[in-house]
Amino acid sequence: METQTYHAKLVASNKDGMGYTNYVFEDLEFQNYDYKYVMCVRFPNWEQSPIYINDVGYVTVRFVQEGVDKWYDGKDFNTYKYTNVVFMKFIPEKPVLETAEIILD
Repeated sequence: METQTYHAKLVASNKDGMGYTNYVFEDLEFQNYDYKYVMCVRFPNWEQSPIYINDVGYVTVRFVQEGVDKWYDGKDFNTYKYTNVVFMKFIPEKPVLETAEIILD
């Protein structure tokens, strides 16, 4: 199970009827055009503050392989049923605040 963090911008998202959210992030520091975008799935029980289209920050994803990688359900270890890219966390960049001279009359 490989985990990767990207400096990225959210360009698309879609939530299905079962509570799964698919995100498409644009890697802002890509080295190869084949890997410019990362699509991942956020599971229904995964907590995350709201993310909006065009938000820029750091996203961490985990690459899981069906039948090989495992997750813990609180009682047992279970193998993943599908190969996927799983959303782990998004931390938005703090906007740079410019200080300006304020003159009071």
